[in-house]
Amino acid sequence: MLLNFIKLTLRTFNKNKSYVLINILGLGISLGCCIIAYLNWKFASTHDHNHVNHERIYKIHSYKEVQGQKVPYGIVPMTLGKQLKGSISGITNSSRYSSDGIVIKQDLKIIEQNVGFADDAYFDMFTFPFKYGNKEALLDRSSIILTEELVDVYFDGENPVGEFVTIITDDGESISMKVGGVIEDIPKNSSMTFSAITHYDNFLRFNDFNDDDWKYFAAATFVMTNGDYPQNLLDFINENYIEVQNKARENFHISEYYLEQLTHLAKNSEKINANWLKDPVPSPAVIGPIVMAILMLLIACFNFTNTSIAISSKRLREIGIRKVMGSTRKQLIFQFMGENMLLSFLALLVGVFFADLLLPEYNALWGFIDLKLDLRSDLEIYAFLMGLLVLTSVVAGGYPSLYVSKYEPVKILRGSLQLNGGNLFTKVLLALQYAFTINAIISAFAFSANAKYQAEYDTGFDKNSTLSIYVDNIAEYEKFRNEVAQMPEIASWAGTSNRIGSWVYGRTLKSQEVELEASMMDFTPEYFELMKLGLAEGRFFNRNLNNFDRENSIVLNERAVTEFGWKEPLGKVVRIDDSTQLTVVGVVEDFYENGFFNPVKAMGFRLADDEKLNYIVVKSDLDPLSLHKNLEKKWLDVIQNKPFDAEYDDTVTNAEEVNVNIKIMFQFLGFASLILSTIGLYTLVSLNILKRVKEIGVRKVLGASIQQILFLMNRQFFWLLIVAAIAGTLLSYFATDMLMSSIFFIYQGVGVMTVTVSFMILMGIALFISSARILATAIQNPVKSLRYE
Repeated sequence: MLLNFIKLTLRTFNKNKSYVLINILGLGISLGCCIIAYLNWKFASTHDHNHVNHERIYKIHSYKEVQGQKVPYGIVPMTLGKQLKGSISGITNSSRYSSDGIVIKQDLKIIEQNVGFADDAYFDMFTFPFKYGNKEALLDRSSIILTEELVDVYFDGENPVGEFVTIITDDGESISMKVGGVIEDIPKNSSMTFSAITHYDNFLRFNDFNDDDWKYFAAATFVMTNGDYPQNLLDFINENYIEVQNKARENFHISEYYLEQLTHLAKNSEKINANWLKDPVPSPAVIGPIVMAILMLLIACFNFTNTSIAISSKRLREIGIRKVMGSTRKQLIFQFMGENMLLSFLALLVGVFFADLLLPEYNALWGFIDLKLDLRSDLEIYAFLMGLLVLTSVVAGGYPSLYVSKYEPVKILRGSLQLNGGNLFTKVLLALQYAFTINAIISAFAFSANAKYQAEYDTGFDKNSTLSIYVDNIAEYEKFRNEVAQMPEIASWAGTSNRIGSWVYGRTLKSQEVELEASMMDFTPEYFELMKLGLAEGRFFNRNLNNFDRENSIVLNERAVTEFGWKEPLGKVVRIDDSTQLTVVGVVEDFYENGFFNPVKAMGFRLADDEKLNYIVVKSDLDPLSLHKNLEKKWLDVIQNKPFDAEYDDTVTNAEEVNVNIKIMFQFLGFASLILSTIGLYTLVSLNILKRVKEIGVRKVLGASIQQILFLMNRQFFWLLIVAAIAGTLLSYFATDMLMSSIFFIYQGVGVMTVTVSFMILMGIALFISSARILATAIQNPVKSLRYE
């Protein structure tokens, strides 16, 4: 029986090569998109799951109370981790983690690297496989552990254990450290990524921190439990370590500590202030591929169903004879479901191939994603593929199997069975297919228009690239500032502790009874002009009032003024965390520093202390490569043994990257959907023509022109597509706007031109394909049509 089933299936496929190819390729491409969307979702949802103990590890966070609301922060006092090294019931291990840019020198290679620092138990808690050496190297304060990537840079991939590298601290001290081990490269979906790691005591040493001082903060403090939620630990630190910290930091009062499980850390990180670990995959980069994959799969399944019905119309006599010979409906259903499942399986193979082919290009779109299709060791992918196969087979092939198996043999053999492409179900499928397709086309045009709109939208500052040069201390700042000031190619420059689009720090601003949590930035007066920030009222900082402004003045943005409820903000007094009193001297127009995903937050600006300046930011009309070379030459002339560390700040690069990539995905969706729906229409028109060939011949014999035949045959599909397009347009107007509003705060919605162009493209292509197929039959000799069987 099985052999007969296989023979019959292969014969059917051989007789209908074009339809089979259409199904396999169309469904295969959509399944490939589903596979990529799944891998993308899995990559984001398994952030930090590379650590075996991720369900037992908790990160200690803190709350600040602002206007009666708990504001979460990801940082806690550095010395808190030291206090937890004692025996607390249920806590098996604890470790602090921080990272810093450290210059590492080896022979002639001098490069700043992101170096991590951790306590003794770090490698007992977290999973970082070693390629050379072992975790004991962390206990040696004179040792450093490198990643494979860094070994390739400094040692050409050779085993470096026992070799030495030189650490150059911010004050210029050179410290020789032995390479104690090499760990495998860290996955990109990890909250802690570093190029090298050493003991936390070295972090204290390099930065001259006192481990007993409560005013310093660690990027993360982790604890590992025996499996239970550590409520006893939470109670202990809330009872003992709030008051002592608040006395040490008048400008940062903690109201409560809380714990975040490592498993959920990335998912909740967007809600956390001062998250000094790596950010997870942005939610738009997860939502977009899922929406695209679902739409493509639905369109492909509708196309599959219509094509399967078209194929069955050629098998009426086979079905009638098999029923007369004793085949039951269950056997026929099994036959046709089996054929559809085999087609789905072949499409799935195409999908796997397509996904594997597309993955490198997809990874190239996002710098923070590294997807892999691992069919050897990833067992979960097989469960997903099996589920996808079953779902596709049932959704796409279920109805055709039931539909074909119900044919009555008497009607088939008498030739009285009426099967054509005009039945209600196939029309509904085509209508849905085209409704989803115009939705996809409108989305493609809408996201493309939105990307252009946001690229031209006024962000509130000059977003053209500026070059930021990192300096370690005031001596380096002053030396290099003097050189920069004399360079004629430099149009403007400024010193900053914080930069737009880079990190900011948070402070609680108070005015009378009103409190608000604001992002703060410190820089020299020139930075306002360099970034072309708009002044709503008042003044910027004045170089002639340097000392006064540093101690007494603050500039706010319009959002902060609104939240305070002021109509006349100039001269108002605000307090920062009860320790500093400042007068508002100016109001800056709101600006979008990180793209248009979120509304503008309250911000405050202070004049930076020269001792705390970290960057010299320059702007020039010179081409970027020449400017970089000129500045590097000046740097090496005045500062030795320190690499030139500069980067161009396109402050909205990440936001624009996400926006452009979303546009690309929806353009692909629109194009692929249009192709699939065009094929679906071609199939349905062909199915309709199969039963109307003789009618066409008779009409031609009776004098009907080709134009009349085209009009008559197109009429039912034309009105069907009009209804589908209108329904799809209404759906798209709300659905696309809803999707955009879930991604962006500022965006351009679906416009009339977008809808009109999409509608015309869809209807134009549909009518062309339908007319071409009908014309091919209408122009043939009517004698041939009347002899048609």
